[in-house]
Amino acid sequence: MSENDNNQKKTDSADQNKDLKSQEPLTEAQVTSKKPVVLLTILILMILTIIGVFGYMVRDAMMESAIDESLTAEKMNAAEEKLQSETFAPETGAMMSAAQDNSFFSKLAEKQPVSMLVIGDIFGTGAGASDGSNWVNLMSQGLTADFGSEVNVQNLSLPGGNDAYSAYVTLMNEATGHKDMTYDAVVVALGYYDDPFSFNLYYEGVLRSIRNCYPNACVIGLIESASITSPDGNSDETALYARTLLEHYNGIVANMGEAFSVSGEAPESLTDDGILPNAKGQQIYADWIVKKINEKINDEPAGNAGDDSPVNPDATLFDHYYYISSEHFLRQDDNDYVININDISSLGAETTGMMGIDYDYLNEKNTAQILVDRDIFSGMTVEFEGAAPERHIRIVKNNAIINQELTVSFATKEQADGFHGIIISGNLTSSTKEEKHDKLPIPPETTAPETEPETEPETETIEETTTPETAAKETAKAEETSAEDKDNKKASNKKDDKKSSDSSSKTNETKKSDEKSDGKKSESKKASDKPKKSDSSSKSDNSNETAAQVQPVETTTAAETQASVQETAPSQAAFPTVPDTSGTEHVILSDPSASGTYSVSPGQGIDISQWNTIGPTAG
Repeated sequence: MSENDNNQKKTDSADQNKDLKSQEPLTEAQVTSKKPVVLLTILILMILTIIGVFGYMVRDAMMESAIDESLTAEKMNAAEEKLQSETFAPETGAMMSAAQDNSFFSKLAEKQPVSMLVIGDIFGTGAGASDGSNWVNLMSQGLTADFGSEVNVQNLSLPGGNDAYSAYVTLMNEATGHKDMTYDAVVVALGYYDDPFSFNLYYEGVLRSIRNCYPNACVIGLIESASITSPDGNSDETALYARTLLEHYNGIVANMGEAFSVSGEAPESLTDDGILPNAKGQQIYADWIVKKINEKINDEPAGNAGDDSPVNPDATLFDHYYYISSEHFLRQDDNDYVININDISSLGAETTGMMGIDYDYLNEKNTAQILVDRDIFSGMTVEFEGAAPERHIRIVKNNAIINQELTVSFATKEQADGFHGIIISGNLTSSTKEEKHDKLPIPPETTAPETEPETEPETETIEETTTPETAAKETAKAEETSAEDKDNKKASNKKDDKKSSDSSSKTNETKKSDEKSDGKKSESKKASDKPKKSDSSSKSDNSNETAAQVQPVETTTAAETQASVQETAPSQAAFPTVPDTSGTEHVILSDPSASGTYSVSPGQGIDISQWNTIGPTAG
């Protein structure tokens, strides 16, 4: 064997011995020395695992948030695009070209049929003439006579008390509900019931909405004749605003105050109630509108060009609009309607902005309450006496934010039956009176009736009060007196019974007297309830005067009966009360004329420099 082989064997033997030693168990000292290294390794692995898990969660949350934001933005954009496509006709070049080719003026010149839409307050309805004359019909006849065109008119004007906001909602509902319908001209009659401090913004919103919904329509704005016949209204104060805005949007200004002044008739002879035009006044309205249309055709026969830029930037908020019909609400009971946020979103409606309500007034105290996310948002109480049911569209309040549900509650089932819907629009600033409520309307079963038999509870109360006292006296005397005293007591009781009988007789006589008095009052009220004017605001004024006359009669009841009725009448939690505004729904925040430096001449309108100096600006 060579030396190299021996060396190799030695090496192999040494390696084997080394391997055997490595397989031997570690000593306790060796194990102890390795524990910190193992623990540190485990701790590092745990930290890395936690960091990895936390990082994954953060990354996942960020991705989900980004996805939610993206979906929300996409949903909002889709809803806005859907709303815009449903509400407004696209203002393309082809559409504008069609507007000029098929303009109201061109159609009249070519003796083609034309369609007209009328929106506004009670002046727009054509009310006021006892013989049924109506300026809308007379205008249609006048246009046919002058141009030979067939004129179809859709009149959607609302009763007295409605304003520019009401006309805006009416217009938008017509445009969204009848998308295939187009109008060649839109007549706007507003001003008398409008708050002068916000009229310019809301009137411009109406004009902008007309241009957006019907870009080919000619706009005809009436300055109502009440500007010179009834200065107590707001037509004179809103006149200059209307004229300025109509000229900006290239509309026709039909100033009926001017028409009355140049008619050759005394203005007061053209109205029977001082407010609405009578038969002669209706004819002047119609003739003046036809005259102004003729003048416009001669001046600008080519089309309906005008400035589309808003005078007030806030007017663009009117472009955001949605009407939630009562049909989409769940009627929980006789008085309450509710709709949740999912249903609102599924309709494509916005959930923030200014809120309005559309419902019918009844001949009573009308109370409506709006709850947002089960908290009272706002409400309104209106005393109304007129041609009920009468439709009114009012602003509720701005800054509405619906996160869960929307509830509308009414005082009675009959009032709830007249609920039409809720309006959500851009978050406009409003100077209308806000009626704050802190409780829901009274359920019908807890509402005390206006007239009820009050004498019987009164008599029962007297008997129940007398009997326990007599019994107590008898018990006390029985313990302290002899049989003779008891006999004397019985005689005394007979006297008491006689007194009670006399009191009951007097009560019955009082009841009969009250019934007769109630009968007279009922007859008086029926007579006073007969309508004398077609204007609902005039009826409200008459009803207030009648109430003032009836009130003293009700206080003529004897003092004892009055006190007893108050004690025995059922507890009645009052409706949330608001100051009496004599039937008007909006109030002016302040009166610049009180300063002594603000002057208005009948029919002139207002001086814009004076108004801007003294009165506040809306928006």
